[in-house]
Amino acid sequence: MGTADLQAPGGTDPRSVIARPKLLGLLSFLAAAPGAFQRRDTLTGLFWGELSQERARGALRQSLYYLRQFLGEGVVVTRGDEEVGLDGDLFWCDVAAFEGAVDRGAQEEALELYSGDLLQGFYVPGAPGFERWLDERRDELRERARVAAWELAQGAENPANAARWARRALKLAPLDEELVRQVIELLAGVGDRSGAVREYDAFASRMAEELELEPAPETRALIEAIRSRELVGDDPAAMAAASAESAAASAVVPAEPAGRLVGTRPFRLGLIAGAALVVGLGIVWAFSSMGGGPGLDPTRVVVAAFENRTGDPELDPLGRMAADWVTEGLGWIDVVDVVPSTSGLTARPDLADAASSGPADIQALAEATRAGTVVAGAYYRSGTNIEFQAQVVDARNGELLTAVAPVGGSIEFPGAVVDSLRRRVVGTVARVFDSRLADPSAGGEPPSLEAYREYLEGRDHFYREPAQMHQAQMRQALTFFQRAVALDSTFLEPRFFVVLAHVNLGEWQAADSNAQLLVPHRPRMTAAQGHLLDYLLAHLRGDRRAALEATRAYGGLDAGVEALRANRPREAIDILASVDIADFYYKWLDLMQAYHAVGDYRRELREAEGGRGVFPDRMRVLNAEVRALAALGRVDEVMQRLDESVLLPPEDGLVPGYLMKRAAAELRAHGHREASFEALDRAFEWLRSRPAEEAESGFHRFEVAEALYMRERWDDARMIFEELAEGPPHINVQGFLGVLAARRGDRETALAIGEGLTGMAAPGDFGRDVYWQACIASLLGDRERAMALLSEAYARGRLFSVLLHRDMDLEPLHDYPPFEDFLRGDG
Repeated sequence: MGTADLQAPGGTDPRSVIARPKLLGLLSFLAAAPGAFQRRDTLTGLFWGELSQERARGALRQSLYYLRQFLGEGVVVTRGDEEVGLDGDLFWCDVAAFEGAVDRGAQEEALELYSGDLLQGFYVPGAPGFERWLDERRDELRERARVAAWELAQGAENPANAARWARRALKLAPLDEELVRQVIELLAGVGDRSGAVREYDAFASRMAEELELEPAPETRALIEAIRSRELVGDDPAAMAAASAESAAASAVVPAEPAGRLVGTRPFRLGLIAGAALVVGLGIVWAFSSMGGGPGLDPTRVVVAAFENRTGDPELDPLGRMAADWVTEGLGWIDVVDVVPSTSGLTARPDLADAASSGPADIQALAEATRAGTVVAGAYYRSGTNIEFQAQVVDARNGELLTAVAPVGGSIEFPGAVVDSLRRRVVGTVARVFDSRLADPSAGGEPPSLEAYREYLEGRDHFYREPAQMHQAQMRQALTFFQRAVALDSTFLEPRFFVVLAHVNLGEWQAADSNAQLLVPHRPRMTAAQGHLLDYLLAHLRGDRRAALEATRAYGGLDAGVEALRANRPREAIDILASVDIADFYYKWLDLMQAYHAVGDYRRELREAEGGRGVFPDRMRVLNAEVRALAALGRVDEVMQRLDESVLLPPEDGLVPGYLMKRAAAELRAHGHREASFEALDRAFEWLRSRPAEEAESGFHRFEVAEALYMRERWDDARMIFEELAEGPPHINVQGFLGVLAARRGDRETALAIGEGLTGMAAPGDFGRDVYWQACIASLLGDRERAMALLSEAYARGRLFSVLLHRDMDLEPLHDYPPFEDFLRGDG
């Protein structure tokens, strides 16, 4: 209950579990879920649902092994092969103790244990099933605590105790209006009428601030009756008259039409525009606590998702649709720098929803995008009409720059309403930043709501971690985007995402075909969309320089990523140095590579160690730490981290065995050959532990062969590669056979294999065939030809990365000035 806490006897340090959210989540579920035992399939579904069954089971086995090591003998118990639990005699949990006390009727004992919501503030990345369970379990336990507190209040003989427990019950359900009335009546009944009035006033304030509603008529009538008692005293006749008067007043409270909010604001849909200014002032007053400091650019504008205040969750997509369409409209005026909607989502996908539209969320979005100006607002419904309000706010100090006149229309035609909103906001913003401008009319029409719903579903899948590398999830995203295009062929955003999804799936020809379909639409694109199209076309043809130029024009952190890919690591650092791992995870990984590329291993290590504090169970963060430690020659620490890797879940295809091979390559590149072999021996051990079905796959055999090659067991590696070569042609299998021939001095065979590689590179391989030819030339001692081939490979679009400096086939080029210059980059 409350903040997670773990205590163990004998001086055992619990931080090794607390620092790993997935381990602590697993332990907490075993301790706090109803029932003594949990099925293994339930556990793998909650914590490793994105993995295959075999890998999820393996991750669970590793985690249970670690828990057994930490908790000691006998605490983790099993029932048969499929059920896992904790021995209640050896492990105590306040949740179990709380529920036991409630079941025994010991409510006071139970409430002493209830110190807050279950695992307050706790989050397990990449485990949506566990998060759903945790939300439901929190609600269940909170309700049991509320019931226990109310039973104590009702049964208390002392008025003070009754009031204390009643308030405790209300604190656990602060928006339960029926409970509020019961508490008010109880307090009034024990003579604490002023306390009853205070509770009503507090409830009314909560309703206004959180729901923008007023208390129900019966609640208002009740408190008026109690207030009347305070005025007339305890004379029975006077009290009866006051109660009757209050009841009569409540009887004539006019009923609200269905679908309308009850007295929520001094504004009703359909009233004159001037009334909206009252609402606007209320919203901007909430922004007065904002203040982002001098780092925000006042001419950079971000549009927050409009808040849905209709009470109808089916209309949630309109909030994001409105934000996207306003953003697109602002892209047509050149007096402001508009944050593209896709960039905003990449920065803070958690802030993309209309549910995240409070002042703190909007301020966080401004800071994440470095925008000094925010367009924000809300929309309301009255019968068959819908109305939008918007304000333009200075995010640096929370000051209102201007309120936008409300825009309304029929809910049957939301696109028309959103289009009117776009035009009005664009005109208002234009006049804020340049008084010479009239109301501009951005081109195009909003998409249909049906198409936009499909687009939103696709975008949610696309950005849901680890979507960038999760094939099934990316395939789902692609399906939604394709549906959106089919529903509305003029809707450009899903067309861009179709291209991006195909790229992430490795389907380069499909990506290029769809990118070409966007070219005829360029005249109606915003500047940001045009830059994005230029980037996609350049990226798909492997033109790294053009891709970098396009991202520079597009703006944002993507230019840093492209600078690294174009062998400009210092420029990449200049752009990416301020990224926060929690907000820009994948770009933070690129920043780590950039530090490594310029040889700043200590900075890389510092950042990686800090990153592990944020994401202790992310394999790629551990990889960055291992890479830096290996480059610094801290071999013992490298081996310790490799031991830790077996406890972490895979991430985007990176598993412990592959991490160990990367560590081995890095150690070798920095002169630690024997330590490299030790890391490879650990990789072999991990590879041998894989299930039989996986071990028989061609992919697994390739990994084993590559590890044998790195271990300098040339003949063993060659035998597996020759077996693999009997299957479908694969450029990497042939490449390894070529470098093996070069290593044994068979120049003729090596060159023949190298020539056979020409043209084998698939779309998206970007010069891989030429790169293998460069490796063969390097091992044959032809350094000048090797450098010419390397230059050609990268001119064809091969991405620069940390792999280049640790490729053991290029070791003959070390200390060769042209190669050293090539490694340093031109940044």
